[in-house]
Amino acid sequence: MARKITILCNDFIGQRMAGTAIRSVEIARCLSEHFDVTVAAPDIGESLDFPFPCISTGSSEFRDSISSSDVILLQGSALKEYPFLKDSSAALIADLYCPIPLEYHQASVDKDVDERNTTIAYLAGMQAEQLAYSDYFLCANERQRDFWTGALMLSSRINALRWPNAKDAKIPDLLSMLPFGLPEAKPVQSRKGIRELFNIPEDDFVLVWGGGIYQWFDPITIIRAIQKIVSEGYRAHLVFIGVKHPNSGIEQHNVCAEAITLAKESGLLGEFVHFNFNWIDYADRHNYLLDADIGVSAHFDNPETRFSFRTRMLDYLWCGLPIVCSKGDHFAEVVSANGLGLVVDFGSTDDWSTALKRLISDKAFREECAQASAKCADDFRWSKVTQSLIDVCHTITPSPDRAYSRAVLRNFNRPNLTMQLLRAIKRRLPKWLQTEIYRVLKAISSATINSRP
Repeated sequence: MARKITILCNDFIGQRMAGTAIRSVEIARCLSEHFDVTVAAPDIGESLDFPFPCISTGSSEFRDSISSSDVILLQGSALKEYPFLKDSSAALIADLYCPIPLEYHQASVDKDVDERNTTIAYLAGMQAEQLAYSDYFLCANERQRDFWTGALMLSSRINALRWPNAKDAKIPDLLSMLPFGLPEAKPVQSRKGIRELFNIPEDDFVLVWGGGIYQWFDPITIIRAIQKIVSEGYRAHLVFIGVKHPNSGIEQHNVCAEAITLAKESGLLGEFVHFNFNWIDYADRHNYLLDADIGVSAHFDNPETRFSFRTRMLDYLWCGLPIVCSKGDHFAEVVSANGLGLVVDFGSTDDWSTALKRLISDKAFREECAQASAKCADDFRWSKVTQSLIDVCHTITPSPDRAYSRAVLRNFNRPNLTMQLLRAIKRRLPKWLQTEIYRVLKAISSATINSRP
């Protein structure tokens, strides 16, 4: 009998989806070939055609699914929203691919400082609960693996209960990489998307921005670069294919309005800079992307950039698009290492305009980058990137340090009397007496921790 897995998604699942929902659906698609999989989300669209059921977290089916699950894959605020998950006997796997506090720090720049700090404290607590209550963890790249390994160490998850013999300790026993992925089939364009929507001539050059416009991104520099090269006679169009997030609960970030204003004031809006003020269907996105000549992404030099995984950048690989992007994140390293395009400096209009002019003018280089991009896509097929998770789900059970790590979280801000007393008596008593006192204090400390709610 197949093991039962419930995947908890905190975003809207439907025809139009953003990164979090796409990730949940595609992981579920791969896992459903091996397990009995159910996806639960707060909002479910209609006319879905998935090889697994999707249920609302507000339904009675949700509780039933949780209670009968062997494994629960969760993300974001799940433990805060559904605290009964903490009492589940299922193995809990936390998907940490999105370092939410780092995103919020960027997104909240225009909010009141007290509000920002209050929210950061809440998000840090939310993350701490995930690290303490889950049995296994996922991240998206090697930078994130180092980032989360440090966080797990601070959460006491590298301990003698999980690895009694320290030399056997291996990070993949606790945390594995599962980047964003791509479909198996290569995309085939069935109709015109960008060029038809914005009436762009076939021989004009098109840059596509493939995801939303959020505060941690820098669309302004690219718009200024377009202004510069258009003034030099280049026919280059920048298209943002999704402005309105499919989740109505997510506010539009200020940088989006700033980008629209700049395009308008520069005389580029509707001429060489275009915004799709809706969100394209997930199953139709290739028809828009394949209308473009290159894919672009720009960001700033900050912690969010360093530990991010730019999910929608993968669609550029899927569609074989050359890429121009800012340096500093994991994906910039992928672009450089694989010859997928050009990497430019943070906020440099000159760098951007130079890179764009080269890709417009040098067709041979552009085709070389396109071929490399299509080849690189093979490394990110969903069937490939989910294999480690599939292996884990076959055997995972609640971790041996589950009770310990949860107790540590509950007592994190309380003084450790055992360690304080040990420090006080160190070097003042014979070794045998230190050992005996430590044994007694440890027993008292453990009994106290385990008796607390």
